[in-house]
Parts: sequence; C-alpha cells; structure tokens
Amino acid sequence: MGIFKLPLLNWFFVNAFAAYYLYSQDAFYWHFSGWMGILGILIILESFVWIGMSLYYFFQYKTSPNPTTQASHLITHGPYRFSRNPMYLAFTSMSLSFALFAHSPYFLVSGLVFWLITDLYTIPQEESFLAAHFKDEWDAYSKNTRRWL
Repeated sequence: MGIFKLPLLNWFFVNAFAAYYLYSQDAFYWHFSGWMGILGILIILESFVWIGMSLYYFFQYKTSPNPTTQASHLITHGPYRFSRNPMYLAFTSMSLSFALFAHSPYFLVSGLVFWLITDLYTIPQEESFLAAHFKDEWDAYSKNTRRWL
C-alpha cells in the first residue's frame, strides 16, 4: 500500500487509465471550444496557481513537498490558509478540467478515485505525523482550516 503515499503518481495513474479507456473505445476527443473549454482552461490555471503558490511556501519554509519525507515546518500561510491540502485540491480540479476538455465523465470518475485514495489513505497518514510533531500548532490549524475547502 506504499504506492498510496505518492499522490502525484496516483493522480497520474487514474487519469492515464481514464484516457486509455477512452482511447481504446475510440472515444477520446480533446476539445477546447465553447464554454466547457473556457471553464476547463480557467480550472487548469487555478490548479497551477494553487500548486505554484504551495511550492513557493514549501521552499520558503525550507521543507519538502514530497509526502514521503518528514516536514520540518507546518505551513499555515498562503493557500494553506484556505485548505490544508491545496496541492491535492489542485490535482482533483485538474481531473475536472480534463473531463471538460474531453467531454467525458470518465475523468470525473478518475478525479473521484484520486480524491478517495487521498482522503482515506494519504491525508490521514500525513495528518497523524503533523499532529505528533506539531502538537498545539497542528490542533489550532486543523480546527480553523478545512481539509479540502
């Protein structure tokens, strides 16, 4: 079950599976037109902003964004004021934008699978580490900031 500790790999795998399934059914069409394309582009841009800002704060606090390494600081600024997991939120949002571009619900399913894996397995492990290492600071942060949004 160690693979569930790598959210980026999980996200890539579930979306690649959706793309492969659509391709094998000769139903993989990528369209950037109309309101769905515009909304998809806006969601992708939003996701990149969340990821970029998150990485900025990881590097500013000199801690690793890699979930398999131990955090040296609890980041509560920037996007972490709104969500305890802004990067996971961005990955989930990207699956939504893929669904809009492909006009297919399969990417919505892949986003849901990623969300379930992350919410039920990855995040609880990370939160137990943070609770153990940043006790009072984590308690205050987790009470005031939602897990997703």
